[in-house]
Amino acid sequence: MTPRCRHFGVCGGCRLQDQSYEDQLVLKRDRLKELLSRVSHAGPRAFHPSPEPWYYRNKMEFSFQDVFPVPAAGEDPLLLGLKVRNRWDKVMNLEECHLMAPEVPALLASVHDWARKEGLEPYNLHKQKGFLRHMVVRQGKNTGQWMINLLTAEGKLPEKSFVAAVQKAVPATTILHGVHREVSDVAVSEGVKVLHGPGYITEQILGKTLRISPYSFCQTNTRGAELLYGILRQWIEPLKAKTLLDLYCGGGGITLSVADLCERVMGVELVESAIDDARHNAALNKVTNCDFMTAKVEDILPGLAAQKIDVDAVITDPPRSGLHPTAAKALKEMAPAWIIYVSCNPKAMVEDLRRLADLYDIHAVEGVDLFPHTDHMESAALLRRIY
Repeated sequence: MTPRCRHFGVCGGCRLQDQSYEDQLVLKRDRLKELLSRVSHAGPRAFHPSPEPWYYRNKMEFSFQDVFPVPAAGEDPLLLGLKVRNRWDKVMNLEECHLMAPEVPALLASVHDWARKEGLEPYNLHKQKGFLRHMVVRQGKNTGQWMINLLTAEGKLPEKSFVAAVQKAVPATTILHGVHREVSDVAVSEGVKVLHGPGYITEQILGKTLRISPYSFCQTNTRGAELLYGILRQWIEPLKAKTLLDLYCGGGGITLSVADLCERVMGVELVESAIDDARHNAALNKVTNCDFMTAKVEDILPGLAAQKIDVDAVITDPPRSGLHPTAAKALKEMAPAWIIYVSCNPKAMVEDLRRLADLYDIHAVEGVDLFPHTDHMESAALLRRIY
């Protein structure tokens, strides 16, 4: 199959574009089935396609880089786009992309031109010097709102001209600037300065309006998230859970989507701004049976288990590395009747299912393709306590 994007094969963003979407789904379903066979499970009872196979992402992180060691004669010395496949230190100018929105290439081009005109130096990962580092773009798929967050090293930013460059390409709701002082190549900052707008955007998922701050987690495929949350609701409703604990709750998307099915829901999340969003979102949507706590899951869960908090069901949506060993141990000590494990890394999920296997069996597994044209997928497992 002919790839849709001219950058395919060089860009690290997509790896499966040369296969039909139907073949991609078969590949991912079979991979999930093989992984589940390691814990003696027959495989997913369903593998759901993304509601939209193109322009589905609501968040992307783009990198700045110079040409190392020196640009050739006439070569553009400033790069803005995605990493070259299998290269941590090399960025390619992105002139086309079908993952987020049709407006993205124009946004990148406008910011690229702005940086060149202002004479701003891109950060070099080898030399560990430079100014421009990352640009994080978020879009509310159901609201049309845009957030642009520029990450730089310390230095003076031409703020007005940057805002103008962004607004030339997209009608941004919020434009931000953050300073990343560390050597690590991650798109984060200790704080952000609001250059334009309220400092956040909103999104709507399953009838709930969600405020999203720059570092709040939200599933990157909005309409795929609606499908996933619908599956979780189908699983939770017959459980008649009085108390549900939502671990790694982010801005409260899952918590709020299932709150009406339980008497009480508690969410735990490390990122304080995400918990602020979760509390705001609960109030905004008039959900009164939710409590949220800012903490590391591995720190708070042993205490909750020791207090013998009566929890009927737990939802856990951990990072790609899976559950922290301390959290997995405490979860078994808490021993809720049901656990719903949501994961963007089925390999890590299967390892955690293995850790829980002496106390839980796998009642159901379903896959959802939240990441078309990439190697990644989302999966959810419903675990039932054996005794």
